[in-house]
Amino acid sequence: MLSTIKKQILMIGEKPMQTLLDRKATTQTHLQNIPPVVYQTWEVDYFGKTHFAQIEKFRDLNPDLSFELFAKEKLETYMEEVWGDHPIYPIFKKSKFGPMFADIFRYCILLERGGFYFDISKGCSVSVSSLCAANSTGLISYEAHDCVVIPNMKAIERMAHPEKYILQWGMGFAKGHPILQRLIENICEYYPYFKGKSFAIPKNAILSLTGPGMFTKTIREFFNESADENLTQAGIDFNGSGIYSLKGSWVRYATVPAYTTANSTIIVD
Repeated sequence: MLSTIKKQILMIGEKPMQTLLDRKATTQTHLQNIPPVVYQTWEVDYFGKTHFAQIEKFRDLNPDLSFELFAKEKLETYMEEVWGDHPIYPIFKKSKFGPMFADIFRYCILLERGGFYFDISKGCSVSVSSLCAANSTGLISYEAHDCVVIPNMKAIERMAHPEKYILQWGMGFAKGHPILQRLIENICEYYPYFKGKSFAIPKNAILSLTGPGMFTKTIREFFNESADENLTQAGIDFNGSGIYSLKGSWVRYATVPAYTTANSTIIVD
């Protein structure tokens, strides 16, 4: 971790912040089911110079994909207009931490529109579409971390790495994919347990309700019931090509505090 003084010094070189605009695809894609667009979100639409350059590098690697950024106001407008009458919307509105907004948003927009989602601090060293077959209906990958709770036997037989968590910072799905439908339903079902409850480590509760914990649970349920050969399972960390932290991405916390610093508080009203 960088010291506070060192961060302050490095921040000088990261300014002025760069505004990130949406980008349209410039080449054709081979994908047939997953729309060729990557959705991303952050509180604001400007980033430090290094992070901005890395985001643009990731985009350059994917000329067949469009990129659309949802900053806070745009994200909130989308959720109200498209999901305002759905039970997930009050949960979205009552959430206390930014990652929960981003979690719910990614599931909702991919269900409604289809496409890919990547956290703004993440990327891949290969093109995203190269990880998918033309007829892929979804793209998932696994974390390197073991999950000590094993899935049911049918799911074990169908999952590439049943002993791992499924990573949630990057994914792709065809519009209306049943995994996303069930995922949103699961969040709504488990919400009453988390409502108004204080957690010593809020981060863990967030991971359980809207993050990789719930994502892993839902996909295990899906594989327990279905054998979907068109759902691409791209190994661990996208077959080793995943970039967990883009260079300079720490600068984004200069404007928005990291949720990992919170303790003993509720995550949702």
